[in-house]
Amino acid sequence: MVQTHIKNLTCSRYFLLAHTDPDPKAPASKAFTGLIVEANSPGIQIGRKEMNMGQRCSDTRGIVFEDVRVPKENVLIAEGAGFKITMGASDKTRPPVAAGAVGLAKRALHEATKYAFERKTFGKPIVEHQVVSFMPAEMAMKVELARMAYQRAAWEVDAGRRSDVANQVATDAVQIFGGNGFNTEYPVEKLMRDAKIYQIYEGTAQIQRMIIACEHVGKYKA
Repeated sequence: MVQTHIKNLTCSRYFLLAHTDPDPKAPASKAFTGLIVEANSPGIQIGRKEMNMGQRCSDTRGIVFEDVRVPKENVLIAEGAGFKITMGASDKTRPPVAAGAVGLAKRALHEATKYAFERKTFGKPIVEHQVVSFMPAEMAMKVELARMAYQRAAWEVDAGRRSDVANQVATDAVQIFGGNGFNTEYPVEKLMRDAKIYQIYEGTAQIQRMIIACEHVGKYKA
């Protein structure tokens, strides 16, 4: 078994979600089992550090499980309960990830606004040009809405669309910087690269929309 794009492999134990039901048509709610695997178990091979597009300080690697034996007492809860465990954990981890996305968006907004006062065209800061001033205004609205949304999500232990806001605001920040935003001497290009992963991990942006759609439509079916 090979797992890729795994973080924090320096820990002493791993959580492994394994397909244990022999029936290929078994529903996900019954097909997977959660296992605790000791990191020093024979047969575990950890791959090289991957070079990511963004968030490069993250230690991301692949891991191979080859004939690894796991004692039955390392089964979490019961056989077939793995999917439920994973989804329950995601409910707890998504709000903090959303908070990180909002933090990135706030940094992008700050850098873009500061630069808009420093950069001058036609004898005045670009922030005084109406077409430019609209951009940080819209960015600020998105950041504030996202901040309130993730705090509500944390309260309800749920998650929504903060990852999209991080990408939108980071992209707008690069736009305000103009050509300098494409240069590594300025911070916003890194923010744009770092923002993308927020639309991927802890459930992709598309998965989040499916969850929201099911929740919303379900209210009308009840």
